Amino acid sequence: MKSGLLAATLAACLWFPVAQPSAAMGMVADAPLCMEVDTVPGAVLDAPLLVFGEVHGTREVPAFLIGYLCAAAKQQRRITLAVEFPSSEQSAIDAFMAGRGTPQDAEQFTGTAFWRRPLQDGRTSVDMLRLFENVRALRAGGTDIKLIAIDSNASGARRDALMAEHLRAALRQGPGRQLVALIGGLHAIRSKGTRFNPQQESAVYLLADQRPLSLTVGTAGGTAWVCQGGAPASCHATAWDINRVTPAPATPFSLVPPSPQFDGVFFVGATTAPPPAVAN
Repeated sequence: MKSGLLAATLAACLWFPVAQPSAAMGMVADAPLCMEVDTVPGAVLDAPLLVFGEVHGTREVPAFLIGYLCAAAKQQRRITLAVEFPSSEQSAIDAFMAGRGTPQDAEQFTGTAFWRRPLQDGRTSVDMLRLFENVRALRAGGTDIKLIAIDSNASGARRDALMAEHLRAALRQGPGRQLVALIGGLHAIRSKGTRFNPQQESAVYLLADQRPLSLTVGTAGGTAWVCQGGAPASCHATAWDINRVTPAPATPFSLVPPSPQFDGVFFVGATTAPPPAVAN
C-alpha cells in the first residue's frame, strides 16, 4: 500500500471540488470531515454487504458515503462500491478511476448518454460526480477500493432481479471485501412489497440469503432533486420530508430497525438538492 499517499489523502478529508463540466463548474461543497471511526458501529464496518438506501438527488448522501469510505479506509478495509448506474457505464467508470482527475477526464466521463439524458433524476448530480472523484482520489492514495455499476435499462421486477444478480456476482468475486451498495430506497427494502406494489421483490429482498445490512436514509427535512413525472421539466428541486427523523439522532448510524423494511438508519441531517452535473 502507498502508505504515505494514503495518509495524505485521508488527512485532506477527500472532499475537494471536481474539475467539472459546464453547469457544474465552480460549484464547491464545504469540506466535510472523514467520519470518526468510533462513530461507526462494528456491525456496519464488518457487514459483508452494506446497503445505503437513499433518495436520489441530495448533496448530503454522497458526502455521508465518502465520509464512511474514508473511515473504512483508515481501518484498512477492502471495499467494492456499487452504484445505481447502468452496467453499460462500467468502461467509462473504469477509465475515470484510472485517470488523474483532470478537467478532460471529467468531460470524457460525463460525456456518455446517461449523464446527458433528458430525465435527470439525481443519480447524475454534481455531488455524485464529486463522489466519483473522491473515490478516484482514495484509489490514487492507496485504498483498495473498486467501483461497479449494477443497474440496467430494464424496468419493474426485472430491474431489481438484475441488480441483485450484479450484487451477488460482486460478492462471489470479492471474498474478504466489503460490498457497499448505494441504491434507491425502494431497491433496498428487506421485506416483500411496498406501498406502491405489494408484490415487489427488491434487490435486497432477493439477496436475503447473503444477510445484507440495509440502512435507510434519515434526514431533518430539506430538499431533493426529484422527478415527479415523465417529462424533463418534472425534474427539479423540491421539498422533501418523507425521510425526516424526529428527534434527530445523536450519531450517524442507528441499528434500531425503523420498520421491518430496514435494519437501521443512516442520518444525514437537513438535505439540499444539487443540480445535474451536466446541464441540458
